[in-house]
Amino acid sequence: MIRKTGALVGAGLLASCGGGNGSGAGTIIGPPAPPTLAITLAPSATTQTITDTGSTSFSVDATYTGTTSDPVVPELTFDTSLLTLDGTPTLTGNRYSARFKTVAGLSGMRTATSNVRLRLCKETPCVTAYPGSDQSFTYMLNIELADWTMLQRNAGHTGYVNATFEAAATQPAWTWSSGGTSFTQPVAARKGQIFATRSNADGSKSVHAINSATGAEVWSYYIGNIYSAGGPTLVGDQLALASMSMSSGDNPLIVLNATTGRYVRDMRFASQWSNFAQLAAIGDNVYLASGYYGNVVYGFDTTTGAAKWQAAGSAGHVWDGATPAADERYVYYYSGALDVFDRATGAKAMSIPDPFWQWNGYSYRGGPMLGSAGHVIAYSGSGGGTYALSLPLVDYDTVGAKVRWRSAGLYSTIPAVARGVVYAGSTTLNRLDAISEEDGTVRWSWTPPAGESFIGNVIVTNGCVFLSTDRSIYAVNLNGTHETLWKGGRGGMIAITPDAKLVVTSDYMSTGVYGVTAYTLK
Repeated sequence: MIRKTGALVGAGLLASCGGGNGSGAGTIIGPPAPPTLAITLAPSATTQTITDTGSTSFSVDATYTGTTSDPVVPELTFDTSLLTLDGTPTLTGNRYSARFKTVAGLSGMRTATSNVRLRLCKETPCVTAYPGSDQSFTYMLNIELADWTMLQRNAGHTGYVNATFEAAATQPAWTWSSGGTSFTQPVAARKGQIFATRSNADGSKSVHAINSATGAEVWSYYIGNIYSAGGPTLVGDQLALASMSMSSGDNPLIVLNATTGRYVRDMRFASQWSNFAQLAAIGDNVYLASGYYGNVVYGFDTTTGAAKWQAAGSAGHVWDGATPAADERYVYYYSGALDVFDRATGAKAMSIPDPFWQWNGYSYRGGPMLGSAGHVIAYSGSGGGTYALSLPLVDYDTVGAKVRWRSAGLYSTIPAVARGVVYAGSTTLNRLDAISEEDGTVRWSWTPPAGESFIGNVIVTNGCVFLSTDRSIYAVNLNGTHETLWKGGRGGMIAITPDAKLVVTSDYMSTGVYGVTAYTLK
């Protein structure tokens, strides 16, 4: 417990009087006992729930009865690792008010408590407290995991889950596989449900909701026999996914009700013989990278179906397989250069050329990743959406509008980033590297068993990194000797749900995982 104190009122009588006639005789009288100031506390909340990416606030009002001519100094104590003051507390008459907010970046999958204590004192630091003024209450905060809404969990595609897991205690939970499944796209998930797009053996595509506790199917939506459909992105209580019937300017971006699986609407965009990554989403808006010849970013409002804007990239080297990244202000797109668009209007705010770009084909895999402030990391080059390529990573400085660094090694997985470190697997180097976000140097590495190749994506948590090879899933210790903490079944694209399920689906190069497999994390 860390003490926070504040002197809000400092008014009192400091004068004293003496008496007597100098005879040296008299009675010594001690200072009077301080008067009772009885406090009544009224917090607006004593129990709240947030996610590992969220925050909340509450207020405390206190009134006291009684009077004094001495100073009244409120002293407030609370756990500053959990709470912080939101503004300056006030004391008006006999009413004291303070507002709290939770500290940013609190880790999930736990319950935290703080004793919030208020007392009224004569001075600061407190030596004499007024009787009746020392009151407290216990504040409880439940911190859950946020939804896994899109590629690499969020619109920044960081792949970071702010929680600590006992990786060695991971256990198989269930496997869902409907007959005739040939491929399952990366999932989205919320508490209780996992959403997946399935390619069927007959060429048709369908979307499925799966109970995350049991693996039972909740609903399915049959799209039809079309060329391609991307994995779903969770947008509130809606799912949005890009699909393509044929090469045209009239392909549907489908919106479904996530609870019922019913069709809501679709928006139209241009594409030819394309495969799609999951869309990026902020609020009710989704962002799609497509175009008949690629190189176009679309912004749509999923609540109205309105097309907000579309904008062309500056390089034009990527046709399909890419997704933009987004934050509250901008949308970030890679097509041989990093383009930064105003999220509200689509106006191009910045373009940073990639001097290392090399042609390997029209398809890209993944999208830009938003790291620390001013850092955007993306693979350099194309072809990763079609071939099992290893490519360099480039860090773009969006403050200075320049390239910050290019990795010395070539990497194969969709990377993750957290706390200034980028995590990526390299089949050419046969190792997972922890790369400094600041200068691109390798801090440490982990080597898989001989004969295994990296596939899929990387997820980083507070204690370990989860990753896949073509044979297994691994959890690697972030600390100490970076040893293997756990080894699971066949790898692929992985996600962590709000229910603490590690979910595995097919990798784009096909690993034999055709449905959805779940493990329980602790």
